[in-house]
Amino acid sequence: MNERSDLARRRVEERDWKPRNCVWELTLGCNLRCLHCGSRAGKVRPSELSTEECLDVVDQLARLGCELITLSGGEPTLRRDWDVIARAIADRGLYANLVTNGAFPSDRAAHAFAQRAIDAGLCNVGVSIDGPRPVHDRVRGVGAFARSIAAIEYLVDAGIPVTILTTVSRLTLPHLREIRQIAIDARARQWRLQLAKPMGAMEDHRDFVIAPTELLGLVPLLARLKKDGGIDLRVGDSIGYYGAPDKVLRGRGWRGRAECWQGCQAGMQAIGIEADGGVKGCLSLQARWDGRDPFVEGNVRESTLDEIWHRPGVFAFNRDFTTDALTGGCAACKHGSMCRGGARCVSAAFQGLLTENEYCFYRVQNEQAGHQAARAGGAAVAAAVLALSLTSGCSSRHSPPRRPGTDAAVTMDASSTGDAMVGQDANGADATVDAQEPVDASGDATVVADGSTQPDGAVDCSAVCCECEYGIIPPEIWDTCCAPDPCAGVCCECDYGAPPPPECCP
Repeated sequence: MNERSDLARRRVEERDWKPRNCVWELTLGCNLRCLHCGSRAGKVRPSELSTEECLDVVDQLARLGCELITLSGGEPTLRRDWDVIARAIADRGLYANLVTNGAFPSDRAAHAFAQRAIDAGLCNVGVSIDGPRPVHDRVRGVGAFARSIAAIEYLVDAGIPVTILTTVSRLTLPHLREIRQIAIDARARQWRLQLAKPMGAMEDHRDFVIAPTELLGLVPLLARLKKDGGIDLRVGDSIGYYGAPDKVLRGRGWRGRAECWQGCQAGMQAIGIEADGGVKGCLSLQARWDGRDPFVEGNVRESTLDEIWHRPGVFAFNRDFTTDALTGGCAACKHGSMCRGGARCVSAAFQGLLTENEYCFYRVQNEQAGHQAARAGGAAVAAAVLALSLTSGCSSRHSPPRRPGTDAAVTMDASSTGDAMVGQDANGADATVDAQEPVDASGDATVVADGSTQPDGAVDCSAVCCECEYGIIPPEIWDTCCAPDPCAGVCCECDYGAPPPPECCP
């Protein structure tokens, strides 16, 4: 071992970086073609790992200190050996869970899956539900809702804890209360939500992706629903960060520790494995538009996981992070040193960069409060700054952050694999959700602008409040009156994400 490799290994060991959470794409094959699928799943990869290779990977993960493995896809149950791999995980003392669309071809197949899940030792199964029947079937295909509900029933009857997984888009946003009730009626133990990101198949449906300002209704609403009880509501790494609602949403992890958002853990506490053996810090960090993937750090067919994990220069986007790399609103944020710009998969998908996150609740809340305070005068500015400082969640002036916990009963949707699981508030205290009324998820959300038109039918933009803190502006009015510069924040030199608009990078 040369000196550079020795130093890299010692650094990893000193910082206690271990792939404690693994999201494993068993296959890219899938029986559905969901609108929001971040993997654009459907066909298997050209050379997916064999059963023997997968069992060897399980052994390697166990030796590296992995604790929780989420079997994902594609649709992982399309592999005939999924339960053999899951049983090997459980036999080595690791937690194994699995995410599925639940769209089995018959009741007999759903019942057989539930029995195999029991025999395989799964601690949890996540099943995707993205709305009441019409919405879910629009997202995943006609008949998918009924089949998924039937699969959940068989799992619960068999004694398997079930998590309902929901991807939040403009299709699902108006129906969150209904989905929560569906999850309760289905006897699910948890309801876990994440944002639809413009990657994979969702890149073709960007009009369904919510805007950053819609977080101001979504996040407080989720906090209120969590406080209402009835089901254990959790959020993925794409939703947050800081602020009073985050104290509610990010509770204690499965180890019983109260924690707060401490930054993306890809390549430090989390690892992703692709079906053909590719190793990434997070499976939701996507390839370039030309097909090259700068986030693949190696392949288990060419190197051991131990060699890849300890190799100099791997996962540099997180391991070599420095606060001065942050840009935009994140550069000035007091939480920057701990948050590090939120989940990398979010900023990469939405902005094509890793140095700032426009889908941060705390950031959007600050910006909106600043706009309002500026209109109200200097005294309001001081009051707004003081109010935000008192509801920021957890302090960034902690000693070096503790290793985040995971929740063995929390799973991640196969359409957005890689949301590293982290905990919550540093002192575990409950918090009062913002007094402002959030958007009503029953579908009767208040629209800030009335969309009044001129006699000739043109939208009167003078009546539209683009900076208002709450409410949803209809997309057609936003596009006409409020749409930002399409070239703002575009990175012409970045080698990942969607290709930049040609007009922005001559």
